[in-house]
Amino acid sequence: MSKTEAAVPMHLRYDCSVDLLLHLRAFTAVAEQRSFTRAAAVLGVPQPVVSRRVAALERLVGGRLLVRDPRGVVTNELGRTLLPHAQDLQLRAEHLLEVARAAGSDLTLWLPEGASARDLLPARAAAGALGLRVEPVVAAPDERERALAGAVPGLAVLACAADEADMTGALGAGTREPVHRSFHLDTLRPQRRAETRARRLHLGPEDDRPWVRDVVRRHAARSGLSPHQVVVGSPPLSAAADVHEHDDVWLCTEAEARTHEVAWREVADLPVARHYRLATGRAGAAAAGPAQRRELAAALAPALGLKSTEGGRA
Repeated sequence: MSKTEAAVPMHLRYDCSVDLLLHLRAFTAVAEQRSFTRAAAVLGVPQPVVSRRVAALERLVGGRLLVRDPRGVVTNELGRTLLPHAQDLQLRAEHLLEVARAAGSDLTLWLPEGASARDLLPARAAAGALGLRVEPVVAAPDERERALAGAVPGLAVLACAADEADMTGALGAGTREPVHRSFHLDTLRPQRRAETRARRLHLGPEDDRPWVRDVVRRHAARSGLSPHQVVVGSPPLSAAADVHEHDDVWLCTEAEARTHEVAWREVADLPVARHYRLATGRAGAAAAGPAQRRELAAALAPALGLKSTEGGRA
């Protein structure tokens, strides 16, 4: 035993170990529940264990922390002073464990539909070069947003405004027949005495966002389309089917048009684009920092048929 070790009393060397967190949990549980019995139930340990841990903490700090009164077990002056610090230490310890778990786990990468396994190979390779192990999962827009709030470490491609984007792609007209000239919305204007239903303009779930949806509706109205002609939230397969069957128009990226075998051309009077950012939830932030996310987003953009942007927020 060294002189330094000999100079430290045995009870301090023991109590200052990781057992201190157990003592703090017991103390805060009793203080919050105002009962040793209820605290034991919350912690899932026998009541005598809670009593011993509180007593050990009191020996360590050199004074009583809890007293009994008609309301039950309450903190005294020393206990009230130490309680917020005890709670803070527990939160910090829990965060440390979350960071450790996230750093050692695979990251789920929630993606919009459209990317093939082959397209994602370069992005997975880029992630590996950054020290990240990603597992791609296709999910709807709302599901991707909810996933980031969960406990599973992950990243998600989320729709965003242009000034937040890491990747972007122009939306054009997916049509039945290939035409070299630009598409104009007024060609969808209902015809008088038409026996068939009016052609529709479809907007998919990925673009059901105010900065796209509202612009599309406004331009459609200016071009003479009726409100029911703009169909918002059409699944890609359904929209593409209506393009082939009814000569409708689907606002989509050029990559989506190729996937569903429809022609694609620019819309002359509707300058809209799809913008995404690569976001992390609280459970994934420790594993993927801003620089890593930017590089991964740049590698991921081509797999989604998009272009990487500069100055986007990761």
